[in-house]
Amino acid sequence: MKARFELGALLSASVLGICVPAGAQTERETIAAPNAAEQQEADWRVIAARCGTPAFEKAFYKESRAAVAAGLINKNRMPADVEKSVEGLRRSPFVLVASNADCPSQLAQLKELQETRKEMRRTRGRRS
Repeated sequence: MKARFELGALLSASVLGICVPAGAQTERETIAAPNAAEQQEADWRVIAARCGTPAFEKAFYKESRAAVAAGLINKNRMPADVEKSVEGLRRSPFVLVASNADCPSQLAQLKELQETRKEMRRTRGRRS
């Protein structure tokens, strides 16, 4: 019952435009935050499959799995659990990329993400 009240209060506040203090987050919201990163990772994999060439999709998928294994997506959970979650969160490619005209910008974003992750792995390797 308490969860319903909190959810109702948050929805009402968001509709009315009232700001909720940062300390008012519920436990459920703090757990949902890592799922947002996992959902984003799943979405990127789908976008790579929809917009990229088969070779790009394969390379991106391999790098994505390496990022999950390295703990770049969620440090607080086991990589195998995160990978399973990412695989389960995949959405329809037509929801994420409405038309082929959107693909060049999406691919540019994915290539930038690849470069960022490559740099993160390099800097992590130097510290070890």
